[in-house]
Amino acid sequence: MEASPVTDVKISSVVPASLTGENKPRHLTAMDLAVKLHYVRAVYFFKGGTRDFTIVDLKNITFPLLDLQCYDHVSGRIRNLDNDDPSAQAIPYIRCNDSGIRIVEAKVEGFTVQEWLDLDDRSIDHRFLVYDNVLGPDLFFSPLVYLQITKFKCGGLSIGLSWAHVLGDMVSASTFMKTMGQLMSNHGPSKLVYPKKPELTPHSHGQGDDDDQAISIKKVESVGEYWLPSSSKCKMGRHNFNFTLEQIDSLMAKYNQSYPEFGILYALIWSSILNIRGGKDTNVVTICDRKTSTTCWNDDLVISVVERKDEMTEISELARLIADETREENGVIKGMVDKDRGYSDFITYGANLTFVNLDMCDELEIKGKKPDFVNYTIHGVGDKGVVLVFPKGKFGRVVSVVMPEEELAKLKVEVNNMIM
Repeated sequence: MEASPVTDVKISSVVPASLTGENKPRHLTAMDLAVKLHYVRAVYFFKGGTRDFTIVDLKNITFPLLDLQCYDHVSGRIRNLDNDDPSAQAIPYIRCNDSGIRIVEAKVEGFTVQEWLDLDDRSIDHRFLVYDNVLGPDLFFSPLVYLQITKFKCGGLSIGLSWAHVLGDMVSASTFMKTMGQLMSNHGPSKLVYPKKPELTPHSHGQGDDDDQAISIKKVESVGEYWLPSSSKCKMGRHNFNFTLEQIDSLMAKYNQSYPEFGILYALIWSSILNIRGGKDTNVVTICDRKTSTTCWNDDLVISVVERKDEMTEISELARLIADETREENGVIKGMVDKDRGYSDFITYGANLTFVNLDMCDELEIKGKKPDFVNYTIHGVGDKGVVLVFPKGKFGRVVSVVMPEEELAKLKVEVNNMIM
């Protein structure tokens, strides 16, 4: 699908119902800066005739949602510290100035939700149903969050979220949406999902030696006030692999049931890409997981690496590496970013082939109705690619891959051969 099927686009702003205070800052941590060039995107689909809420309901609920103390920074804007000293830190911060988020209303009159979901190409979800928001070049005026509400001809709708990763990880974004659903269902969140006053705290694994270099992140050319990595040399593509419950059970029985499902799926994709690229570019992979906590911000991300030191390519061997030889790099990342004083830019997703476990993402539920399908992705991915393993559903698991298009075509063949 080349031409956009989306029509009647209207954009408006929503601000908190009350003022937070013009000069209230939210300071960014080293982990925030390590992912500042990335964006979380998600699309939630609701078929027509099965929901008890309207577009007006969705739009109106964002006022009290943004009024929650735990989300006052979501309505803010990026600012830089006013400091003329060239030796001082250049770390930006979020100014909680109640500037609001953007609401996009649109229509797709040529499809029902079911007809849209029946299409094979799931990249269209994020191309057309999520607003293409990037921070900058007018950085100080760029909203951190966009919500696109698209109505289909059947009366169904989609909710597309574009969430600047500097606010928090994919779990943070899903919790924001869950909180919106709780408010629409006439009961508020049971607990705050952000700390009242986020503090810059040392990482539990130490800050690393001064000369340590994290291999899970990559320094890139400075982006200035346009927070997106420079254009990739390769055209990136997206594809969703659908693993049925039977296929997952077969893989677990074949390779090792003592490993977690997502680990086996990581190993299967890693093995397939090794067959395509060879070992040179894929001997190191990055794994993004999360601490179990009630907070939702980037300091709860756990970023680790796994290194393949010989010629192993078998799924069972790679699954053992992932289970037993994962090395966390949070402390080294913090030391590396802090030492740089905020002057350099980095990418995390796609610096190496990167795997992300979404099992901890919260479910959106509005008045007892859950989405018929949710599609996640990450924008601003490096050439090595990213693999997202979705939470297990009643029909199986979705594994979403973002990587160079010429490799993606080969990956489809490799994965299909492995699960036959």
